[in-house]
Amino acid sequence: MNPAAPHASLTFLGTGDSKGVPRFWCACPVCQEARAGGVNRRGRTATLLRVPAPSGEVTALLDAGPDTHAALARLPGPLVPDVVLVTHAHNDHILGLGDLLDYVRYASGKLRIYAPPEVIPALAERFGYAFRSASPVQPIPDAGVTVGRVTLRLFRVPHGANGDSHAIRLDAPDWRAAVITDAIDVPTDTAQAWLSDLDLLALGTSFEDEGNVSHRRRSVYDVREALALPWARSARRVILTHLSHGVDVRRHHLLPPDWAFAHDGLQVPLAGPARV
Repeated sequence: MNPAAPHASLTFLGTGDSKGVPRFWCACPVCQEARAGGVNRRGRTATLLRVPAPSGEVTALLDAGPDTHAALARLPGPLVPDVVLVTHAHNDHILGLGDLLDYVRYASGKLRIYAPPEVIPALAERFGYAFRSASPVQPIPDAGVTVGRVTLRLFRVPHGANGDSHAIRLDAPDWRAAVITDAIDVPTDTAQAWLSDLDLLALGTSFEDEGNVSHRRRSVYDVREALALPWARSARRVILTHLSHGVDVRRHHLLPPDWAFAHDGLQVPLAGPARV
């Protein structure tokens, strides 16, 4: 019998919200635990897809928050992703692009960077020096991009008070996953088209419970709301990420089986249900 093929995986390099944890001005119990080097210490959003390949491995970086340089530097390496996907142009998802664009510009590195067409002008404004001769960022095709045997596609989701964002759908021959860090009030038709029959869902939930705060003033689900979402409950495994200091990951008893809070460095294998 041949040994099982190695699984693709997601490594959660940064699992915090826009301010990270600890918030430097805060003395709440979660920030204090994080400040002491505890499990609640988390950088801003970045997720690494690893896909086995005949040559060894191909990788895709899903967003690049301000702490991406440090997160990549902690990995055995050097590791330069083969592909980068940008979901939207908020600081906590793009400021780490500076290091990657420097690699392309000054080290003559090869790197495929994709973003929704409407996001590229904002990146060109932020990183103008890297766009002087040609754009290093390409519009992502409607059909998506391929990383090894995995196809990655972006789809638009509401970001509440912050307008729109995009989420990422990942499809392999034997599994399906989605990474949706910045969204609230996802329409039913979007959920049916993109968030059905998932083997893994990574979902952003900044707080445990935001109570009666109007969705007009918010931009991300809270944990209480996530637990009630039919499309989240239908996923075979759920990882909650994009966590503020309003979530203590040690309170895992809040979650049902097959749900978990992410933490920086968490690696999750990607596999479908057992096949007969």
